[in-house]
Amino acid sequence: MLKDLIGKILKKTKKVVTLSAARTTGGEFLLKETDFGRIRVEFATIEKLARRALSEVKEISEADLAVEKTASTVTPLKIRLTATLTEGFSAPKASLAADMAINVALKNFLGIDFYVPVDVKVKQITRQAATPRRRVR
Repeated sequence: MLKDLIGKILKKTKKVVTLSAARTTGGEFLLKETDFGRIRVEFATIEKLARRALSEVKEISEADLAVEKTASTVTPLKIRLTATLTEGFSAPKASLAADMAINVALKNFLGIDFYVPVDVKVKQITRQAATPRRRVR
């Protein structure tokens, strides 16, 4: 019965749908319907992808993030990011850079075009680490 209800929802929306954590032992996940079958991507995998994308954002020196489920079928998840910014960078620009990096990485990985809202909270601003001088021989 529950399987039939989920099938009806998937046929109507044709979007990414989340299922409850009780349905899988690995935790919460996104379910994507493709021509080849269903693909499940766990929230932990999405979190790792987002962390990897944030490592390339030069404005953010440290980041703590969490992936959370939402009630929406259009944007079934959101990412909460608590960041430490590097001194000299703008908080709005850093927030935009983090948002874009995460969404581009998810789009490339999942192959679907949907937006994941990133809620950014700036915790601290730190000085840039001094770069060691390199000796040229």
